[in-house]
Amino acid sequence: MMQNSRVPLPRSERGAAMLAALCLAMVFAISLSSYIALCYVSLTMSTRNIMLTHCTELAETGVEQALYAVNNKDWSNWTLAGGNATETMTMTQSGLVLSSLSPTPLNYGNGMNGLVNITVNNYNTTAPSISSQGVFTLPLNSGGTQPTTSSTVTYNAVPAPETAAIPLFVNAVAATTGNVRFNAGGAVDSYNSDPVPGSGNYVAYAPAIAGYSAVIASQNIATFAASVRLGNAVVHGYATGYNTLFPATTNWLSYGGGGQLVGPNTLPATSIDSNRLVTTPVPYQPEFLLNPPAWTTLPTACSTDSGATINNSGILGIPTATAPTVYYASNGINLPSGKTVVIQGPVVIESATNVLIAGGIVLTTPQASLQIFLMSSGTTLNLGGNGITNTNAVPLPKKVAIMTTNASGTVSTVSTTQPFYGVIYLPNMPIIVSTAQPIYGSIVGQGVTFTNAVAIHYDLALRNPMPAYSGVSLLTEMQYGAAFDNLFAPSAFTNMVATVP
Repeated sequence: MMQNSRVPLPRSERGAAMLAALCLAMVFAISLSSYIALCYVSLTMSTRNIMLTHCTELAETGVEQALYAVNNKDWSNWTLAGGNATETMTMTQSGLVLSSLSPTPLNYGNGMNGLVNITVNNYNTTAPSISSQGVFTLPLNSGGTQPTTSSTVTYNAVPAPETAAIPLFVNAVAATTGNVRFNAGGAVDSYNSDPVPGSGNYVAYAPAIAGYSAVIASQNIATFAASVRLGNAVVHGYATGYNTLFPATTNWLSYGGGGQLVGPNTLPATSIDSNRLVTTPVPYQPEFLLNPPAWTTLPTACSTDSGATINNSGILGIPTATAPTVYYASNGINLPSGKTVVIQGPVVIESATNVLIAGGIVLTTPQASLQIFLMSSGTTLNLGGNGITNTNAVPLPKKVAIMTTNASGTVSTVSTTQPFYGVIYLPNMPIIVSTAQPIYGSIVGQGVTFTNAVAIHYDLALRNPMPAYSGVSLLTEMQYGAAFDNLFAPSAFTNMVATVP
């Protein structure tokens, strides 16, 4: 029987095979490590590109935040210095929040989060510009540093087209930086004086057509007390304010035992209907630019000092005029008791100083309208006596306007003994209304206080402006005028340009 015997490999051949296996393993190791490094670099680049896209999106969100502040003149929580406003905000799960409040940032994945640095240059001018930088923090790497990536979006303002037909008086009563107070009750409702479509007939106020669209608003964001104080007033409409610390609350509203805020569907037992409370955003009251026209005629017909002061009875305006007659009173209006100025056509009065009315101004024709500008800082309005009345069958609030953006600090008063049809726009002046006579129209002041139980009937036609003069039909229709003339819309934003570093 034969036996097979194994012949061992020489030692030199076994060493060569092991060396070949080690070389092959080394090649695999080098290839794999290179591939892993390539994958890591690719992941890093991909992550950075994604974050760069998110940066641009976040920067655009910052632009929207700045636009809101510009359009609403809301610079609370912004840092103001040298004409510029700055703010740093962190993106959270519920939106942008001030970084100074140390909010929990939104996790975009792998521990990445973002913030935005916003700058509004020349924020308080008609041509501000916005720069918004979105910054993303990348994941912590092995070296212990957190790299960031950023993108900047700029937004430049250009003047808007000038127009005299913009919705200016959207609230029944509005305070810009102060409070609205009803100290002695009162009532607020709404109606619409515009003609029913197809009828051509303007509508006078009547309780049967009273509605629930009147808005009481305060833009005061600097107080921690109630900025809208109804007391015992009854409001058929809405109330809106803002609490800086708790925007979603209604701490800005206070009311007494007889106070009501109701709508058409409010249950009888409900005094303050929560559906009629608007909490956010900051209440809207348009701000606009005044553009008093050039004057060519002195009011000598109503003046005892060669037109320097309107202080005597007389007639102003031309019923057949196709443009307002503009009067300039260098010593203002100081109409004593017993003196009456009759307005027969479209009239603009530019008063260099105070407007003090103890007598009366009367609109007597359908074409009559009156716009009074307070031209200088430090002037005031005292609308007393018979005030400004309209003897037309349908007196329109849009036919009378008293306004200024120049005067500030001084207190203006309304204490007329006759109903007032018109608008008062004094956004930088506190207004005290002590009359018990009804007011038809709209009042806007730095703050507005009612010391008597006055009825306010807001005219919805003030939200639908039309040009004052419509050509040949002027003589046959009641032209609009006054409330919408010689006013410009604020600047608008265009030309958005994104810059990615």
